Amino acid sequence: MEIKSDLGTYEIFDKVAEAEKYRLYICFLGERQCLLQIANTAEFNGELDRAAYLLRELKRRADELEAEYAKVKTDPKDLLNCLLAFPELVDTFICHEQGNRRINILAFHGVVDVSRMVPLTNITFKDRLRVDLRTSAWIMGKLLKLLAFTHNEGIAINLLSGENILIEPDEHYVLIFDWSLTHIQTERLTTQTRCQEISQVAQAVIAVLGGDWKIQFIPNDGEEAFERYTQFLFKLALGRENNANRAHTDFYRLIDSLWEREYYKFTVLPLSD
Repeated sequence: MEIKSDLGTYEIFDKVAEAEKYRLYICFLGERQCLLQIANTAEFNGELDRAAYLLRELKRRADELEAEYAKVKTDPKDLLNCLLAFPELVDTFICHEQGNRRINILAFHGVVDVSRMVPLTNITFKDRLRVDLRTSAWIMGKLLKLLAFTHNEGIAINLLSGENILIEPDEHYVLIFDWSLTHIQTERLTTQTRCQEISQVAQAVIAVLGGDWKIQFIPNDGEEAFERYTQFLFKLALGRENNANRAHTDFYRLIDSLWEREYYKFTVLPLSD
């Protein structure tokens, strides 16, 4: 099947996900693999239109920050890479041949095979696995960096469950997929909002560790770092931090005291019933 836009012709392949308001399909524009997001009915066009606007706004702000950082950084290769935190909007249009439904074409910065991006919940609920502590560390660190970016920009994501947190296991990419509930404010986010969003990402990471934040449980595999690391996660999950910049700095100060800074292979273990 093919769908055309002003940008070119998209070859449509397998459906990979379905939500209340849209469906997702693998598609190709030439040799580039993307995701085609199509509204389930035309009444949901506004939802996809808003999502497209938000992705454009996120890119604009990420580009501005990168340009500002370029003026002060000492290493030309050093990048903030805020673009990695959200999908790339490749194209957006109304498709008359598909019942006048809106289509968004999405890709992921730096990811060639979009099927490599998986929700955190797939690891535990679908694959019946859990990550180890050091794997969770790069996931948590990147989520805190993401929140530092959004909170500094007055952006409340409002959808930070494990289903909406995607990772690329080998390249260590972490992003939020659906930004449809996001609100961009002109004033500083409330303490409650900032605290809640930090808490939610910590809860998602504890879940993918095979744990339960409510009873402060995470499986202990005998890691020497277990106590200090998990107590930090529980502190965040219980809503005891409202500053993502501080949480990000404190988190990596802890990580540096526990482990060497090096590439750590995505590692999973069986999930106990």
